[in-house]
Amino acid sequence: MKSCRPAQRIGILRLPSKCGITYSLSVWNTRPFTHAAVSHPRLSRFFLPSGNLALPPGERESTTDLLIRAGFIRKSSAGVYSLLPLGTFVQRKLAAIIHRNMYMVGASEVSLPSLLPPSAWRKTGRWDNTELYRLKDSSDSEFCLAPTHEEEITSLVSREVSSFRQLPLRLYQIGRKYRDEKRPRGGMLRGREFLMMDLYSFDTTVEAALATYEEIQMAYRLIFDTIGIKYAVSEADSGAIGGDLSHEYHFVTPVGEDTLIACDSCDYTANVEVAVSYPSEEHIYGADVVAVQYGLTTDGTLLVIYHPPDRVVNENLIKRELPTYNPSVLDPVGEFKRNNDPMLQRMIRIFDERVSEKSSLPDLPVSINIGSITSLQFPCVEVAPESYPNELCPHCANGTLRESRAVEVGHTFYLSTKYSAPLKAHFTAEDGTKKTMEMGCYGIGVSRIISAVAEVTRDDQGLSWPVSICPFEVVIVTKPNTGKVDDLAIKLYQDLHKAGCEAVIDDRDEKSFGWKLSDAKFLGFPVSVVVGNKYLKDGKVDVESRRTGQSISCSPEQVAQTVAIILQTEKSTMRSTSP
Repeated sequence: MKSCRPAQRIGILRLPSKCGITYSLSVWNTRPFTHAAVSHPRLSRFFLPSGNLALPPGERESTTDLLIRAGFIRKSSAGVYSLLPLGTFVQRKLAAIIHRNMYMVGASEVSLPSLLPPSAWRKTGRWDNTELYRLKDSSDSEFCLAPTHEEEITSLVSREVSSFRQLPLRLYQIGRKYRDEKRPRGGMLRGREFLMMDLYSFDTTVEAALATYEEIQMAYRLIFDTIGIKYAVSEADSGAIGGDLSHEYHFVTPVGEDTLIACDSCDYTANVEVAVSYPSEEHIYGADVVAVQYGLTTDGTLLVIYHPPDRVVNENLIKRELPTYNPSVLDPVGEFKRNNDPMLQRMIRIFDERVSEKSSLPDLPVSINIGSITSLQFPCVEVAPESYPNELCPHCANGTLRESRAVEVGHTFYLSTKYSAPLKAHFTAEDGTKKTMEMGCYGIGVSRIISAVAEVTRDDQGLSWPVSICPFEVVIVTKPNTGKVDDLAIKLYQDLHKAGCEAVIDDRDEKSFGWKLSDAKFLGFPVSVVVGNKYLKDGKVDVESRRTGQSISCSPEQVAQTVAIILQTEKSTMRSTSP
């Protein structure tokens, strides 16, 4: 088997700029961190403060408290956490998976500043966002701590790229972000400071940008397949980022803040914010059961929305069909009457799919020329749990819709020219005309994934990390203060290292043997190799799988092969988790 080896630089990318500076970017191998660089890693050498958090009687320990008690993280302040050594090992494993897949799609790594000036943010209209951390320097100049980097990367590219020959371009980073969460909660699931991978793509045409979007989606699937936790990909609202196309990536867990609606017969999955369903024929509303809601577009068109009285209009669905819809207008009818020339007034009547053409509709709130009225019909109400048995999937029209809670761990956006237009990210096309770059942005919450994986895989014995991101694949647990056992532990480590397994020796002699066995399960190492009384008595070593609890007794010479089989089985199990 191929053995582990320290990280190696396998190449350098050189990117010339217009001002004559050349940026050099190092490309590293797919395993930038390995414990093999340390001779015989031992837990006694790590800063591992654990067992200091008492669990209140009768309460389920939160995953955040579990990570704290296990010595992976420490809380600095509300929504801000420090990663301790075991936590950084998990983070580096995640980063390695991301780096590998970004390299495969031709993305170059950059590092953007966290302290950003307001000029670009004002141009895009996001400077007044309530979640921005704002500050001033000693010269009274304003800055913000970056919650995301659309403005910064677009400004950089607009200065450096001027020709179609320099496109397409894909740039990414893994760095810290800051968001003034009013109610930080869930530990690292919703914090004020967090680690995130953000990728930005720049293309010459809409078609090329959409092709990039699909390619990055495939890379995301490979990333989450490798992590090995069952995930869901859902249609989503673009939110504050904006854009015309958006998907979320979720780990399904009861503690998640998002609600997903999925079909049990096809692959349709959507965030409840944009979920769509159709009524079965017998549940279309007839006469005298129609409610009406009004809206206004940015060009002054009045929207008259007909819907069932027991359902709520989903403004995201209205905006998806009519992007100029402005839901912030409090009195649409009043604004329509005040601001429109009667000769120029326009109206769009929107019928939810549950409203029958035979329904008795309320009178229109204004008099208007019938030639100025347009009618549309599409699903425009929220999907309600009590209606699932009577609703049809919008994709296959056969399956039953179901609801689940989930944690968002990734998001992809097709932005079009939302940022490139106001920030003048233009280029000269092949025909000599000036055009605006088409953009996409893609995020993965690295620190959020650590907490989410811990939540999804934990059990009543503690953490249970997947092989892909575990701090170490194998822990060798030895009976304290036994010279013969210590010598064997070193030999087992060497055998495992030669077999390509990442192992650590638990040589904490101040702890009892039983305590160390429990701690191996609590910390979540995928495999434990136990060298104790059984070895001293009959020369046998126990190899135990954390996930299944299965224990195999074997000779020391068989340990490496046995561990390799268990780890390979774990990886095969993980590869079967993709949706």
